[in-house]
Amino acid sequence: MRPWSNGNAANRRVVIAFASDPDIVIRERLSTGADRNVIAIEIKGGHDVSNIHNRVGDAEKSHQKAREAGFVECWTIINVDRFDEVKLRRESPATDRFFRLSAIAAQAGPELDDFRSRLRSLTGVRE
Repeated sequence: MRPWSNGNAANRRVVIAFASDPDIVIRERLSTGADRNVIAIEIKGGHDVSNIHNRVGDAEKSHQKAREAGFVECWTIINVDRFDEVKLRRESPATDRFFRLSAIAAQAGPELDDFRSRLRSLTGVRE
């Protein structure tokens, strides 16, 4: 799939691309032509609550690699609605934010608003 790109408030190109590890990468193209790694997103689609800790452990490994590559933020989107965020943060300290897939897919609500707000803030992309 072709990456999506658009200009941001600083007139720099922001590229959003599907990748293998992490699943989604968001980069800003600087005026020098270099890329600034902004957000690495892992998506853990399994909905079995009992296996969430294994999936979050996999996300942690991916986020550690992303941190080494210079990503500013690392997010994990999970497909379970109830979880102990304190415990998940201990299991994946490299993850800055956990978002629920159902909250993003709902296309309305405070968690989606937070996701969008943080995305815009970090990338400078206007609505």
